[in-house]
Amino acid sequence: MKYSESNKPLVCMMTNSTCYKGTTQFTPKGVLWHSTGANNPWLKRYVQPSENDPNYAELMQLLGKNQYGNDWNHEDIDAGLNAWVGELADGSVATVQTLEWDMRPWGCGSGSKGSCNDGWIQFEICEDGLTDKDYFDKAYQEACEITAYLCDMFNINPKGTVTVNGVQVPTILCHADAHKLGLGSNHGDVNHWFPKHGKSMATAREDVAKEMDAEDAADYMLTGSVKLMVQTSGKKQERTYVVNIELTDLQTHRTVGMFEPREDVKNYLKKQGKIKKLLKYI
Repeated sequence: MKYSESNKPLVCMMTNSTCYKGTTQFTPKGVLWHSTGANNPWLKRYVQPSENDPNYAELMQLLGKNQYGNDWNHEDIDAGLNAWVGELADGSVATVQTLEWDMRPWGCGSGSKGSCNDGWIQFEICEDGLTDKDYFDKAYQEACEITAYLCDMFNINPKGTVTVNGVQVPTILCHADAHKLGLGSNHGDVNHWFPKHGKSMATAREDVAKEMDAEDAADYMLTGSVKLMVQTSGKKQERTYVVNIELTDLQTHRTVGMFEPREDVKNYLKKQGKIKKLLKYI
């Protein structure tokens, strides 16, 4: 995964916003994707640092200045997200965190069954003209990367569901999905954009899961040996193959165990919560 405890996304807390000042803490159950609905891929359109931010100069250099002052870091903006995905001043696509991950966003409104604001971390993807595949691919991948990071952080199954007021809600969904389930206001994002480039929230869930599986598989290295044991009794020979597997933690470079048979390896990995893609190779 792109993001980890040692490589966190850019942080620009928008402390002037009404959402930042007035929201409350919550327990994340999933991640909800938005897109802005406007042809402007630049993060500076929406994200600007507060003047008392200790990293103000650096953030302004990275984001660029919103010369119109119509960003979302103001008291008159009655909305707020945990993060934004879009272009920095140098044209690269990145994620900027604007609200603590465990603070309730004011993002998707509510419906007849309640609101995904009560359990879903939310971010906006800055739209362009919707036809540039290069930008879309970069923004989509970035959205998958930050979602995988958050799912790993909060132990969220990217292909799971959560029951809310009798409704089965995907842990990863978009604003349009939330509305359809009765848990958000009437918006169409991201379904007006993603299908143009062969993607959907179904592919997003699969791609996030792949990111997480690849990360788990990279945590350990397996090496093994096979020894042929031959026992002779009269004219008969009994051949037995003994398989030994050594598991090495790549974070510490230490051997964490020798296992035989393979079920022992599976049991160890289950206890460690690392049983995804790695087990396919055992």
